[in-house]
Amino acid sequence: MNVGLALGGGAARGLAHVGVIEVLEENGLKVHAIAGTSMGAIVGAIYLMEADAGRLVRRMHEFFSCEAFKAAQFDVLREQRDDDDDNWFESMAGMIRRGLAYSRTVRSQAIIDRDTFENIINALVPDVAIEDLPRPFAAVSLNVVDGEEVIWTRGSLRNALWATSAIPGFFPPLELDGMILVDGAWTNSVPVDPAIALGAERVIAVDISREVEEMMEYKRGVNLILRSAILTSKHLRERQLKSADLVLRPDVGAIHWADFSNPEALIQKGRDAALVYLDQIKGLLKLPSPWAQGYLVERFRKTLEGRFKSGREKKRSA
Repeated sequence: MNVGLALGGGAARGLAHVGVIEVLEENGLKVHAIAGTSMGAIVGAIYLMEADAGRLVRRMHEFFSCEAFKAAQFDVLREQRDDDDDNWFESMAGMIRRGLAYSRTVRSQAIIDRDTFENIINALVPDVAIEDLPRPFAAVSLNVVDGEEVIWTRGSLRNALWATSAIPGFFPPLELDGMILVDGAWTNSVPVDPAIALGAERVIAVDISREVEEMMEYKRGVNLILRSAILTSKHLRERQLKSADLVLRPDVGAIHWADFSNPEALIQKGRDAALVYLDQIKGLLKLPSPWAQGYLVERFRKTLEGRFKSGREKKRSA
């Protein structure tokens, strides 16, 4: 039975994915394919390269102590927060209200400059091709030029991780072959269908998004715009998660998206979520293959045909 992981975006909260992977590996549950968005793609790609959960953990700790990560000054983004800006949509709105981000985002594409972000990506992974990874991998991004989703299954891994992690306004987009690519969370925050299309017969989705709380203040237009964006994302995510066989939701909603100060606590949140559902996870492997008659293969091939693209081959449906 081929088991796939769909790892959602959420910046620092994405470290919970590491804990989920640890529990799966400890219990002998092999992952055959990984599709990720933003931090989910980063964790998934590094895990496939390292081929061991322990080495994945060490690799993440090494990254947090490297100069490239320190230069990004995530602690500044974390400290410049309102009480309610645990979501990066809300962080941007809060910083605009305080004037922190206004001048930078008007004069340039992002708060973090292009060289700094490129150094971060280069420190995360070597310059390898996605197709050279030992198991199937996909990363999701959005081309803001034409609104099409771009799913990376081949080509430069560094480009794929740059594109899928480029949070608009915070990190610079990847400009490639006439495309301007940003964070895949705008279209597919937990990429279940891409995991299925990679060959996964059962998909475990890990959703690290923040729960949508009741909004108390509707007088400012920026709050209404923000609220609408959050609700749109929520409804899209819930619809996409229906394709998963099991959805894990680590308890990371109270943690700020830019708070990398305690990675062990975030990893433990992922472990806790996986352990709660460990019996259900093992049960998935005992179920008959949903592809026994081949109908799901054909269904998803038709559904996703033309959506998978490398960074250098943009396919358009007729």
